[in-house]
Amino acid sequence: MLVVSFEQLKREIAALTEAEQAALISYTLQLRHAHHAVYQREVVDRLNDADKAHWLTPNEFDDRLDDN
Repeated sequence: MLVVSFEQLKREIAALTEAEQAALISYTLQLRHAHHAVYQREVVDRLNDADKAHWLTPNEFDDRLDDN
């Protein structure tokens, strides 16, 4: 079994490309919410929302992330 310290993981993550870091973030969020039925239902509902008035542009999304 491979044992890696948390500090080593952080160094490895910092060395990833921006695209790889984005993929890792997506993956860890999937892991975090994999067993939360309410969250999964909300995600499905949002993905199926066809009302474009509820959608954000990528810039609006980034701005909201920056505000938090």
